Amino acid sequence: MPLIRQVRIERFRGIQALEWAPGPGLNGLIGPGDSGKSTILDAIDLLLSARRTAGFTDADFHKLAVGDGILLEATIGDLPPQLLDLDRYGMFHRGWDVDLGVSDEPEDDNEIVITIRLTVGADLDPTWTLYSERAEAEDCLRDLPFAERARLAPTRLGAFASHHLAWGARSVLNRIADVRPAAGAALADAARQARATFGDAAAPEVADTIEMVRDVAARIGVHGAEGAAALLDAHGVSFGAGSIALHDGQGVPLKNLGQGSSRLLVAGLQAMAGNTSPFTLVDELEHGLEPFRIMRLLHELGAKEVVPPRQVFLTTHSAVVIRELSAQQLWHVGRDPAADRIVLRPLARDAAAQGTLRACAEAYLAPSVLVCEGATEVGLIRGLDLYWSGVGQRPMGSCGVAVADGSGSNMLQRALAFARAGYRVALWHDSDKELNAGELQQLENAGVARFFWDEPNSTEMQMFASIHDDGILPLVELAREWNGADSVNDQIEARNPGFDVDDDTFGYTAEERAALGVAATKGKWFKTVSYAETAGRDVVGPSLAASGGRLVETIDAIRAWILNEPAEAEEA
Repeated sequence: MPLIRQVRIERFRGIQALEWAPGPGLNGLIGPGDSGKSTILDAIDLLLSARRTAGFTDADFHKLAVGDGILLEATIGDLPPQLLDLDRYGMFHRGWDVDLGVSDEPEDDNEIVITIRLTVGADLDPTWTLYSERAEAEDCLRDLPFAERARLAPTRLGAFASHHLAWGARSVLNRIADVRPAAGAALADAARQARATFGDAAAPEVADTIEMVRDVAARIGVHGAEGAAALLDAHGVSFGAGSIALHDGQGVPLKNLGQGSSRLLVAGLQAMAGNTSPFTLVDELEHGLEPFRIMRLLHELGAKEVVPPRQVFLTTHSAVVIRELSAQQLWHVGRDPAADRIVLRPLARDAAAQGTLRACAEAYLAPSVLVCEGATEVGLIRGLDLYWSGVGQRPMGSCGVAVADGSGSNMLQRALAFARAGYRVALWHDSDKELNAGELQQLENAGVARFFWDEPNSTEMQMFASIHDDGILPLVELAREWNGADSVNDQIEARNPGFDVDDDTFGYTAEERAALGVAATKGKWFKTVSYAETAGRDVVGPSLAASGGRLVETIDAIRAWILNEPAEAEEA
């Protein structure tokens, strides 16, 4: 079955330049909004659909620069025998190597491929041609015959799939049967019966009007209208194959199905169509579907097949979809501002990347990821974010930052997995266990920013060491509420006998603060996301302005990184 080996897009909508070699099976495009995911699908659709024209406007040109023109290319491999014919297509045969890409002169060990090019100029007139450098040098222009284009045409599953539930020109129903419905005579007869039946039924309703028409015709001498009657217009009543549609057992059109049901049914029909459509395009796969139906749709598309039945290109903003796919099936779509290019990076192919995908799927949908060592750090930053947004500052979500749980010992690999996939990444960890030199070098090489505390502090120890005196007792009260007053008091007493934490008349000494930090760490006072979130929102956030030390320095640095300010480059 034909496969798209390479896609090239230049100056089309939001994409200045893109060059991408997709995989042979399912290719899921993920990334932030407006990164060009849907535009990639549109480009493939325009390139390969069996059409003789397409509508373009100035808005389809990158930054409205109509003078520069649009260029779209798809290089197709695994060609059927008819496209390998040297006499007809030899001038356009090119070579494909997985490592080296496309070469205009095929080598002996290359796969033979052809490149389909679509160009659009200022006149908005699209031109499809086969392309090779040799053919261009000899001014040889040729397009694929329409029949060959129809064999390559992709099936697109959009937000509305109802047009596939009738025998229209581009319906999947025409692909699942060897013979199209030969109902021309029956349709013509149905139209004639409809005209006659309508005339009999409508005659009493329009009798007065018809009589006036006849009188006027007789008076002015238009003899052909003297016997006028009200029938359906013979020019307006004509049925084609598109008039034949699927209905349920009660005669209700299946076009009335909900969006999710329609898409799921059409996906099943496309699967039945098998080899008739080598490419499937699905924009916003999760649209209109519950999680269990998302999984069913992915199965119908062949996501779990060892040998993919077709090449699928889909976009998604759903964590459910991401969890159901493997890292090998996902591509992160991002922008390289320096080169003004769209870059598609595959997710890492190792086991650590797959584990990160399952555990932190939501974070893959944001452009920036803050990997936190554990639940305490996740909850604390979420609580601080609630506090900041509550006092009118920008929340993390509006800055495009997602939080991922590093799950302790997995934090390094998770941070590296995000960074290698092209995300902007920071790692926030405590300092009770320092990273070794090799791990630090990996983070530096991957461009991961790092935030940490004074050695050998855990997050709880740093909070109690640096927070203002007025924040100490509220933290203890929260711990008592969640863990029991007796338990918390006993833990404090064990760390500093005779210490009365409720007496804050003279503030708290460094020794007393250290005892509270150790008690909080060992007693796991804030070791859940919800507990740490409450502490961050209600105590740490309001106390920051009056606090000092490493707590404030690190949180300020994290805040600057979230806002993408210059201070983000500094380690804290």
